[in-house]
Amino acid sequence: MPDPIPPKNRLGPLVSYGDAWLAAIIDSSDDAIVSKTLDGIITSWNRGAERMFGYSAEEAVGQHITLIIPSDRHTEEVQVLAAIRQGQRVDHFETVRQTKDGRQIHISLTVSPVRDAEDRIVGVSKVARDISERKRLEDDARAMDSERRAAFARERKARAEAEMVNRSKDEFLATLSHELRTPLNAVFGWARMLVDGQLDAETTRKATDAILRNATAQIQLVEDLVDVSRIVTGKLQLELRPVDLKAVVEAALDAVRPAATVKDIPLDVTIDPRLRAIIGAPDRLQQVVWNLLSNAVKFTPRRGRVQVEVRQADAEVQLTVSDTGEGIASDVLPYVFDRFRQGDSGSTRRYGGLGIGLSLVRHLVELHGGTVRAESPGIGQGATFTVQLPVPSLKLAQPLAQLGAPHKSAQNLSDLDLLIVDDDLDGLEMCRVILIGSGARVIACTSSAEALEALSGDWWPDMLIADLDMPEENGFTLLRRARALAGERGRSLPAVALTAYGSADDRRRILAAGFNLHLAKPVDPEDLRLTVASLAGRTG
Repeated sequence: MPDPIPPKNRLGPLVSYGDAWLAAIIDSSDDAIVSKTLDGIITSWNRGAERMFGYSAEEAVGQHITLIIPSDRHTEEVQVLAAIRQGQRVDHFETVRQTKDGRQIHISLTVSPVRDAEDRIVGVSKVARDISERKRLEDDARAMDSERRAAFARERKARAEAEMVNRSKDEFLATLSHELRTPLNAVFGWARMLVDGQLDAETTRKATDAILRNATAQIQLVEDLVDVSRIVTGKLQLELRPVDLKAVVEAALDAVRPAATVKDIPLDVTIDPRLRAIIGAPDRLQQVVWNLLSNAVKFTPRRGRVQVEVRQADAEVQLTVSDTGEGIASDVLPYVFDRFRQGDSGSTRRYGGLGIGLSLVRHLVELHGGTVRAESPGIGQGATFTVQLPVPSLKLAQPLAQLGAPHKSAQNLSDLDLLIVDDDLDGLEMCRVILIGSGARVIACTSSAEALEALSGDWWPDMLIADLDMPEENGFTLLRRARALAGERGRSLPAVALTAYGSADDRRRILAAGFNLHLAKPVDPEDLRLTVASLAGRTG
């Protein structure tokens, strides 16, 4: 059988039948197989090269190899030729080449020297394999891996933040329990001793002072927590009016002066005589100043110093409270106004508190359109807090002499008939004693049913004072039924809601239900007397 006829040779003159077969194999390869001179001139170009780079053999042969090398990679050709001239082989060199239509493809390149019969290097042979798809898959894998790493990092960060929040929550709850139980311990202990009748007159006075002091501390804690809740929910409202900041500062100073006196800490006060009125809520501004002063006194050691300065600028009033106390560490300073954040939150902490006072300061100052900042050189070097509040235009600002301060005085409630309803026996008795002491005639009831029975006779009160949360029938239902009786008799029945619900929304809801006034527990005796007198038209 005759040998098959070899295919036409496209790669130059062949010297033998075996060479023809080799040329045919090269020409049919999927890889690009190219030869060139040591000067880089292309001498052969197989079909694989045509498919890979887009140039025909006629277009490529005789051209310089830079035909397919991007301009920014020409130095690679110089380096490869230098290696070939030294008889070296370049294996699996991954690079980028450019096709006829301008695309860049990734290839794996093997470059070998071509030798003549005398073993001299006379040319270069290249085999290029397209690895673009592999590169794409690798890039996709890297991108996916990068995304997985990023997702893992995000998840780890979120988990760390959640753990930190949980730790902060646990620390806060532990601190809250401690801060509530500490004054309660004194209240409970002294109250039990008073009940047992074991105390003489002097110790009884000390006991009642301690009970009042610690109950006041608990009230302040609860108020601070309620304020935080109102701030977080955006429900804290300010009752704005022209304010004499000097009077606000002096009231706050009066509140902290006893604590400063005990520690022998002088309070140096400088107030600018040119001070103009600002627009604000006096009670909230006093809360700001009190918090800053209280903090300064608490963190200043005995015989330290606290300075207060109020200065008038063109468009603002600046309040500065500085001390010579513990100072603030540089890593804590950026977070000093954060809620529930304390520099020392462990069981060995030296100072009490919930860590919300300065957070309230920041929010209240910002609600007034102002700013607050903290500065400290470091631990043991004191701290300075500066509050800046805007001053209204001159036509809006009143001279301070024209500002009237609210005045409380003992109220005469004589000849008033009052009906008080509360299922809390202790609170009910307290209110009864307060109002009887001011001259009122009081009927006290522990339920709505008992109150309606009192209204069913000939007696009719000048006013109803009712708790809201009561078993069986609450204060809202009592008011509706009592007002219905009033309508049948052609009488009126003003009503005060005395309740633990104290938010602005609660107040609106209570007034919308028909109560004339709202008084939040715990109630100050003078506030109770003043509220009753106001509703009875006896405040002048």
